[in-house]
Amino acid sequence: MTIILILAAFGGGVFGSLIGGTIAFIFTGILALLGFAILLTTGDSMILDKIAFGPFFGPQVAFVGAVAAAAYAGRKNKMAGSDVMSPLFVTKDAGSLVVGGIFGVVGYVMNYFLSTKGFGIDTIALTVVILGIVTRLLIGGSSLISQYEGNEKWTNGLKTELPFNVIWALGLSLIVGFAVIETGLANIGWAISAVSLIFLFTTVKAFPVSHHVTMVAGYAAIAFNNIYMAALFGVIAVLLGEFFQRTTNTKVKSHLDMPAVVIASCSLVILTFFQ
Repeated sequence: MTIILILAAFGGGVFGSLIGGTIAFIFTGILALLGFAILLTTGDSMILDKIAFGPFFGPQVAFVGAVAAAAYAGRKNKMAGSDVMSPLFVTKDAGSLVVGGIFGVVGYVMNYFLSTKGFGIDTIALTVVILGIVTRLLIGGSSLISQYEGNEKWTNGLKTELPFNVIWALGLSLIVGFAVIETGLANIGWAISAVSLIFLFTTVKAFPVSHHVTMVAGYAAIAFNNIYMAALFGVIAVLLGEFFQRTTNTKVKSHLDMPAVVIASCSLVILTFFQ
């Protein structure tokens, strides 16, 4: 940990805020895939360590910063505080970018220390969750629990969506489990899922967010060395994701990242008890 890395993390938080959390995350996926290709061919992990998951595009920096910056901009009525898709460039608000930079530094430092303690958990996901909660309570100014009104309930539409989600999570986890076992890269599916979010910015009317499923399936594939357990944990991940999205990230004033909550929760179980 050096002053250069801290300053770089501030820059990463500012840049992530400037372009928006989701766009920054897509860049993470692109650079992760590039880093995997380099790692498999040369053994060099620099792109992965310093760029994709470091102070430039690491979710603990760029995405965390963007979440906090959006919440701050929302508090000033510059945009919706839970909007992590829109670049904060549209707000022209310097203060929001500074908040993003500060949270980028906090996220980088927090993940650095968590990763040195040997906890059996995905520390990047844990960092995103912790700082998402901090953002919600300190900046977003709203409850951690979704605030439904009138006849609205968190279970609305669940009977239709649940079987559909289980089937796609099952199929995706099977193929991800296969790819992970063949390559030895637990997060290869996660990176593909991250890149796929680019379609949210096209004319496609709806597109699945799947990186919680692919990351959890990847961890399970490595831990158990078979696609059956990858599929089981992938299905568990999609069920947990549906629950957390409906109960903590709907009708709120800041973004609490559902995939990060699921990845942190499931990785704790897999890496603690089965790794």
